[in-house]
Amino acid sequence: MISQAIQPGSVNRYKAMSKGCWLVFAVALLLRAGWGMWRMAHDQGDVSLEFPDEQQYWRMATSFAQGDGLRDEFGFRATRMPLYPGMLSIFTQMPSGILLAKVSHWLFGAGAAMLVAMLGRQLFSPAVGIVAGLLVAFDPFLIFFSSLLLTETLFILVSIALYLCMRPMMMCKPVDQGWSNWLVVGLMSAVCVYVRESCLGLVMLMWLWLVFCAKARTRAIGGAALAMLVVVVALWPWAARNSRVAGEWCWLTHRGGVSLYDGVGPQADGSSDLGDVQMMSEVRDLDETAWNRWFMTASWESMRHDPARIVKLAGVKLLRLWNPLPNVETYQSSAVRAISAIWTIPIYGFALVGAWRLSRIGGSGKWRITVWLLLPVIYISGVHCLFVGSVRYRLPAMPMLELLAAWAVVWLWERRLVHRTKSS
Repeated sequence: MISQAIQPGSVNRYKAMSKGCWLVFAVALLLRAGWGMWRMAHDQGDVSLEFPDEQQYWRMATSFAQGDGLRDEFGFRATRMPLYPGMLSIFTQMPSGILLAKVSHWLFGAGAAMLVAMLGRQLFSPAVGIVAGLLVAFDPFLIFFSSLLLTETLFILVSIALYLCMRPMMMCKPVDQGWSNWLVVGLMSAVCVYVRESCLGLVMLMWLWLVFCAKARTRAIGGAALAMLVVVVALWPWAARNSRVAGEWCWLTHRGGVSLYDGVGPQADGSSDLGDVQMMSEVRDLDETAWNRWFMTASWESMRHDPARIVKLAGVKLLRLWNPLPNVETYQSSAVRAISAIWTIPIYGFALVGAWRLSRIGGSGKWRITVWLLLPVIYISGVHCLFVGSVRYRLPAMPMLELLAAWAVVWLWERRLVHRTKSS
């Protein structure tokens, strides 16, 4: 293996692939920076925060930078995981801090495209890697959200990094199921959870899939237990901090109750009305632990009272989640709708072809890889049968769908070339 790695041909291929990955990075960065600069020029140079969640993250980051901890607009201290607002706090004291924070997001988005190219190369082929990276680079939704101060862009980057950490173990070789590999997976999983708490179930689902696919099953179970231990240890300081500042031992956040109520409460219609929900008279004078508890209790009562309505809402939310057109009323121009449909529908189609064809290839366990790549789709769809549905929440699953779509594109292209060769 070592002798093969240092052969001139191997070195040349490695250099070519490295150049390809950097090309993907450059294209993705150019598109994201170009879009962001165009938006600012279109808004007459105004670098603003468009959505309420952006404003909340910036407020918490500013509070943290000023030494007052992660305090939101209600004065609550444990409504968001700390890594993202902590990262933003670096920019709050800088001139043009919001602009610089957006530049960092452009870099995160470009890095995600590059990592997808690397993952596609390692799983399938250099051609699949480059096509997948370019699909992520040109994804209009990922480009749009890269100029918003939301967790999506950073979370996509770290979740793809987690996939890269898991990739050797998906090859099902016992040598790749070692403790050191599982330790790295646990650390990367903890980073993902520190960015977005809702992904805890996803990373655990991915561990279970690795255990299922492992040839050394007992070793894999021990490795998954190690990864879980790493996440628990990593979350311990955050939980202890929450106990100190909020009066309750909280491993994640106090936001789960209001988010669930937004999705299943009596007012729920599949979309989000969080602004009005948070200002309800019933919770106006509650502290954050009681606030979270009230919403959680009311949510479960609503589900028990009318389960048929919850099932019906689940269908509405799934349609909103995977809608090829934007749901937000302010983005319903004919141009935006056309771009969205022209991009999204073919991606869905090619991803279906890729998943179907790849799962039928025997011998090397490609169907296991197919399911592995579809785990974000499965998990996010399940979660948002309860929580509100939005195009925004499907974004972390899109790079894996685009990787499957890239595999289908390359497979169809190679099949066409073979057919033409035979015909001639």
